[in-house]
Amino acid sequence: MFKSTLLLLLASLLAACIGSSSVEPGKTTLPQLLEQLGQPSMVWSERDGSLQMEFARVTQGGGNFMARLAPSGVLLSLQQVLTEASVDALRQGMSRDEVRRQMGRPARTEHIAGGEVWHWPLDVRRPANWQIDAHFGAEGILQEVRRSRIRLERPASEARLAGQPERSPL
Repeated sequence: MFKSTLLLLLASLLAACIGSSSVEPGKTTLPQLLEQLGQPSMVWSERDGSLQMEFARVTQGGGNFMARLAPSGVLLSLQQVLTEASVDALRQGMSRDEVRRQMGRPARTEHIAGGEVWHWPLDVRRPANWQIDAHFGAEGILQEVRRSRIRLERPASEARLAGQPERSPL
């Protein structure tokens, strides 16, 4: 029940973010996709001529979406990538580019001694309660992925992500 409710909520958020239900895999072309979503925040060209396009809305509270287009320019899929499945696919040793392709642009990047940490909200509540923290070493290789509680440093209307380790209730 919870899973189906969550999927329904994500589908409605996706429809709201793209502004129209006229984006349809197998029919929508690249120009139509750009008209609906605007310019992508990142584009990757694949060896077979297909494209992966990132539409990052995470800093506006809308998630990150990845579009995959066939070499012909027809949309194959459009998905919200800030999901548990995307997090589960992260593996120690991945490069920054591989992580970005999986999760999209982080909401916040924190530079730490010996590397950096990328943060994404992972919660359907507004403001979010949980975030994913990807820890990269100095060479840009993923070392660890953690879930942490989000601590609001400002009023909810100006909320931003700030890592706070998860603690068990005593």
